[in-house]
Amino acid sequence: MWFKFSGAFLLLFLCVAAQPTFAKTNPETLALKVIAEKPTESAPAIAKLRELGPAGLHTLFQTYAREIDEQIANPLLVATPEWQRLSTALDTVSQQKDSYLSELYWYTDFAQAKAAARESGKPILSLRLLGKLNEEYSCANSRFFRTILYSNAEVSKLLREKFILYWESERPAPRVTIDFGDGRKLERTLTGNSIHYILDSNGRVIDALPGLYGPAAFVRSLNEMEAVSKYWGQTTVPGEARPLYSAYQPDRLRRITVDWLRDTERIGGKAPVGFTVYRDEQGTATAMEVANRAMTKMVTEAQILQGLTAGPEATCTIAGWRWSWKRVAGGSTG
Repeated sequence: MWFKFSGAFLLLFLCVAAQPTFAKTNPETLALKVIAEKPTESAPAIAKLRELGPAGLHTLFQTYAREIDEQIANPLLVATPEWQRLSTALDTVSQQKDSYLSELYWYTDFAQAKAAARESGKPILSLRLLGKLNEEYSCANSRFFRTILYSNAEVSKLLREKFILYWESERPAPRVTIDFGDGRKLERTLTGNSIHYILDSNGRVIDALPGLYGPAAFVRSLNEMEAVSKYWGQTTVPGEARPLYSAYQPDRLRRITVDWLRDTERIGGKAPVGFTVYRDEQGTATAMEVANRAMTKMVTEAQILQGLTAGPEATCTIAGWRWSWKRVAGGSTG
């Protein structure tokens, strides 16, 4: 009888002793601590939620759903100290500035991102940028991504459900400070330079999206690349060192080139001299490639190619075209 009582007492003692440890690591308990006024209490909770990965961020959004919805519905509300602490916690756990608008979790360790991709079977969206995505003064492009792309409901849903997110800073973003002379100062980053890579779980490049994209174009491209990742999987062609994506990438380049040509033809332009255009029976361009040229023509060809990649002004000058790129975007043919 004494033995049975002692065993039950020991079990009860162990359960009681384990409760404080469980409470310290329980995600819901940790979430309640992130808005504590004392950093000694909030900082460890935030760090632990970050370690829990996307699940830790999800717990924060569940716990503070009402506060987040109120802030989104009333963006001009004066930020209270509580909201400032909550916003800081969200951005630290997610590693993205203003993450309350996107609910996205970003890895900053590539090995962890690849491990998550292998476990989930999802491709990796890898953002390279100037500055850091979780800071106000990252490059202009990344600020555009935060406010226009990642906060878009369709984009956010697609990224959360179909991709593992990872960002890496190339270097700090240049800043400029404007002094108004009356005590007011304005500080902003000077430029933007960024690119989204889509990688498989082994870190191999499937495709890249340089520069700025609108939400609709971004979604179209990501859906296509996610489908490519699923179709070809994570393996290589038997007997070849190159990844299977080498079959997709030339086709993608061909389609981009044809789209560019169709835009120029729509507003009265034509392919530069030195390119061969292939068309179907309806006369629609299907492919365009550099024609075989004699060695004496290579300099001219190089100049054309430089013009195509140097920007709209250079392209117009070299090809002799007199049209505005705004007409391409607007679809004007007049």
